[in-house]
Parts: sequence; structure tokens; C-alpha cells
Amino acid sequence: MSRLSAGRLVELAGELSARDRAITKTAARLRLVSGKQLESLHFAEVQRPSSRARLARRTCARLVERGVLGRLERRIGGVRAGAAGYVYFAAPAGQRLVAYWQGEGLQRPRSRYEPSQAFVRHAIAVSECYVRLVSAARDGTVELLAFETEPARTFIGPGGARSVLRPDAFTRLALSTDGASELHAFLEIDCGSEGRQALARKCRAYVAAWRSGIAPVFPRAVWIATTERRAELLREVCASMPAEAWKLFLVTTPERALEILTGNPPTSGGDS
Repeated sequence: MSRLSAGRLVELAGELSARDRAITKTAARLRLVSGKQLESLHFAEVQRPSSRARLARRTCARLVERGVLGRLERRIGGVRAGAAGYVYFAAPAGQRLVAYWQGEGLQRPRSRYEPSQAFVRHAIAVSECYVRLVSAARDGTVELLAFETEPARTFIGPGGARSVLRPDAFTRLALSTDGASELHAFLEIDCGSEGRQALARKCRAYVAAWRSGIAPVFPRAVWIATTERRAELLREVCASMPAEAWKLFLVTTPERALEILTGNPPTSGGDS
């Protein structure tokens, strides 16, 4: 679809429904999100599963046709996954609309390319964390106060060098049983592609950021591993950090991630 003029974008902004806007903002926030995830996030009030899936499919297709969403060629789960396996992102028009809604004007959009399969798998795993937290918030378990993907945290590292810590995501939660308490966490989603040395470098970056004092209360770094075997490796890596830094790290799997993020995690290094 050709690039829309500023005037046409303003018109389009007025034509989109509240749900259309929410879907566009979600796609911009998460970078990549599957059709099934969008269905869970924005069509939960439709009781009948077949009707919910059909409405989600038609809505996403319409937003793609209007140039608000883009869709990758490759599906999650292959052709048999159907429309729920499509992977969506905020198209240039969608990016500009989100900036416009946030009062930032009609900015120039980021360029888009067809990402690698590994990148897609990782981005969808990050999005799934967001979906689970939204579901927990609906159930009244927690209040989701913030969720940022790849937030940059700048700090002064050893020797006075400027460094940047870039977690996969940052979450800020409030427990429903105690609205006065907030739980902050950096999320690292491990899909099994990095070796021990790369994992250790990331852990050392967290230790350096913590030691720099960039925040009065430094968030826990929660590693979410796709398998228990990878979780064991991550526990070993975290436990190899200096003893005073063990409390920074927690390791878990997707099945227990919500429990770890909302509960009272232990303080021993790397234990879930």
C-alpha cells in the first residue's frame, strides 16, 4: 500500500474503532504478535470461540487491507495453524497513527524487513508474556501497571564507560491483595539459541547496572527458559555471578513465570 498523506492519516484515525486503535497500539508495543494472541487480548468478551476467532480474523484482515497492520509471510505453526498463526506488526501507517494518538505528531515510520525465524520466535515469546499478564489482570490477580519491550537503561559501567542495559521487557505490577506494593522485573526470554558465554555476559551486564546505582530499587532479572534443561543451565550461569549479586536473578519456565512475577520469590541465586 502506498504511503498515506498526513491528511488521509488524520481521516483514518477518525474512522478506526476503539478496538482497532487498541489492536494497533498492541502491535506497535510488542513489535510482533500472533493472530491468536490478538484474539486473546482484544476479543475475550466474545463468548463463543468460533465467533471470537472469526471476528478477530476479519478485523485483522481489514486493518492489513487499510495499511494499519502488516503481516509476515511465514506463519507460527505452519499452514495448518490457519489465520491464528499469522504474525502481525504495526505497518508504517499504524506506527504513525500510534505516534499521532500519543501527541507526538505524524512521525516518519521505522523501516520494516522480513525478520529471521529465530527473531520471530523470540518476539512472539515476549508477546506471550504480555498476554499472560493481561489475562492475570483480568482475573484480578494483579494490576498491570507497565509493560515495555526492550527498554534501554543507560548506566556508567566499570572504568566510567557509558553502557546500556536492554532487557527483553520490563514489567511493573501491583498485587490486588496489596495495592500499595509494586513488583518490578526485567524479563529475559531464553529460546535456547545462546551459549553459556553469551548468557554469562548478559548476567554480568545486569550486575554492572545494579552496582552502578541507576535505580533506588533495582528490578529482579527474571529469566524465562523454554525448557527445564535450559533453566538448569541458566541457574548454573546465574550462580556463577558474585555472591552478593545472586539475589538479582530468578530462573523459571513459562508455566511458572506468573507465579514468580507475582509471588514471593526466594533470594538464593538463580533458584526458581
